[in-house]
Amino acid sequence: MSRKQNRVDMNLAAGFGVAGVKRFPPIGSVFNTLKEKSKLSLETNMTSGVGLIEQLSKLIDSQDTAYTVENSKPKVKRKALTVRSALRQIKVEGQPLRVKQACELIRNTQHDRVPSVALARRRTDADGHMSLVLDLDAEQIEGSTYAWAVMTCRKLENIRDETRKLRHMQRMQFLPPLNNVKHGQMPKLDVYERAVVNSELAELDARWAADAGSQTLQEKLIREMLALARGIDRRVRVNLEAFGSRLYGLSTSASDFDLAMSIRVPQRNAEVGFMRFVRHFVVRLQRTRGFQRVVWLQHARVPIVKFVYRTSHGEHECDVSFNHGLGMAKSRMIHTYMRSDPRVRQVLMVLKEWAITRAISNQNAMNSFGVMLMGLTYLAQERVVPPLQLLTTNAMNTRGWKNLAALQQSREQISALYLSEQSEPIRCVQSGEQLPDWRVEGKNAYFLAKSVGWQSPNKQTVPELLFGLFRFYGCEFEPENHAVSLRLGSARIARANLHELKVQMPEMVLGRPQMWRENLRLLAVEDPFEPQVNCARSAQGEWVEGLLWEMRRAAAVLRSGANEGRVLSALFVPPTPSIYCDASVWASVYGRLFPTLQQSVNEHVFDPERDMTPETIIPIEELEAAQIKNTN
Repeated sequence: MSRKQNRVDMNLAAGFGVAGVKRFPPIGSVFNTLKEKSKLSLETNMTSGVGLIEQLSKLIDSQDTAYTVENSKPKVKRKALTVRSALRQIKVEGQPLRVKQACELIRNTQHDRVPSVALARRRTDADGHMSLVLDLDAEQIEGSTYAWAVMTCRKLENIRDETRKLRHMQRMQFLPPLNNVKHGQMPKLDVYERAVVNSELAELDARWAADAGSQTLQEKLIREMLALARGIDRRVRVNLEAFGSRLYGLSTSASDFDLAMSIRVPQRNAEVGFMRFVRHFVVRLQRTRGFQRVVWLQHARVPIVKFVYRTSHGEHECDVSFNHGLGMAKSRMIHTYMRSDPRVRQVLMVLKEWAITRAISNQNAMNSFGVMLMGLTYLAQERVVPPLQLLTTNAMNTRGWKNLAALQQSREQISALYLSEQSEPIRCVQSGEQLPDWRVEGKNAYFLAKSVGWQSPNKQTVPELLFGLFRFYGCEFEPENHAVSLRLGSARIARANLHELKVQMPEMVLGRPQMWRENLRLLAVEDPFEPQVNCARSAQGEWVEGLLWEMRRAAAVLRSGANEGRVLSALFVPPTPSIYCDASVWASVYGRLFPTLQQSVNEHVFDPERDMTPETIIPIEELEAAQIKNTN
């Protein structure tokens, strides 16, 4: 086998670029990285090779003479010495080596990211000047010239860094599954810890509330845009308002401006008139000072114009959607939930901060709205808030909760709620009254807009609710069987009972890894007003497995109590390359996927019973505790 064939792709083996701290690595990268590590571990001389390179580097660095390296581009001079001379002065793991053994070790230890020491042959020209030719492709070391060892890095420190990385490559390490949090409980907080939590919540509340300057800027932006829009055609009725996190008050001063523009054109050729109006509006934006990088996404599910609003205070990312009544309705419903109980805003605020700092929220997988739905659904499940879409009154009693539980378990009752199958009016689970029919864009967008007077039977504290939320999704939630439905107030709804939800059942795909990328959707989060839409429709299987592991990690953090004066803030320790840069560490997390993948390719590179030992499990709690200590 040639040296090129024998070379390990260091980037793949270490997960750089593919894994890093970008969440979460493709399962193929995890598998291939483990496969390469297995090869390295089988090469018993690898450790010896690293030691040899380290010692050779020191010896070469101590030489006074540098030689011209002929086949380097450009030609350079490098320090070198013969391998024979070096072996008189060093031993590897206490044992002497022959020249041929040493050269083989050097060859087998060379990698793209470890260009520290290379082999070369001597060349002497007609004038007696000696130079070296890098021995890149030869497979045998023979003849009277023997090999020279050439330092190809300028600094010895670089070699030390690279050999440390190589040693790290050889270690098999895995993230702890953290399944033990399922049986744990959130400890009661003492007086000091309660004070810490209150302080942390106050700090978060200040950060997740846009200041007066941001509010003023939003009002100015809306006025300018309305003036532009209303100047196009005075027969068209236009309104513009904020929605999303800006509406329900869970945004920072630096958050994007999400705006919704409603446009009512004369009835004749309304659709054509609407598109013409938006086109003129986009052109006006592009020609108006202060509006930059204007892009119209006209083929999106909801037409959107994205732009940057530039003022003397800086640049601000903005999105404006058109005739997006459902988006406004969803934002108003979340706002009503948040007003129902003060703990709701606090839980969602912590959840949003956690999702951002842990690099979980991702437009290419599931955005913050999906994460918010998971949080609200858990709070409804635990009776912190009532199921607003199924009530005409917020005075829930035992009968109402019993009726709701029966509805959640019944395929027939759930089917009767779909507009396409309604034979009778939908009735309140508490009073039996007929629910109002609020149609927005053809969908039933009714929810109980009254939040005053709701009394939750759940008396848990915010840390206890957070611990329960993370533990439930991390340990009890079965993504292949359950769906998250805020509309029905439960994250335990059987996926098979939501027959309008456009998502393939995982059992149809899990056994065929070649279909995972296109068809496997492990997570089902029902849109509250569009029950056919899965808010996690873009989430790959690896992302879902990583999300649920992150939930378990969060539960474990809360269970451990105060750490360096932190309780909630310990959730927000950002992921670091020192823990997550190696793709193979995720093999222990992808428990629903990895065994099937190995079976399908008939290669078993990871066995939890064999490979998960105290020595190979990453001490994540220790490492993160040290990280917290260093940031204090």
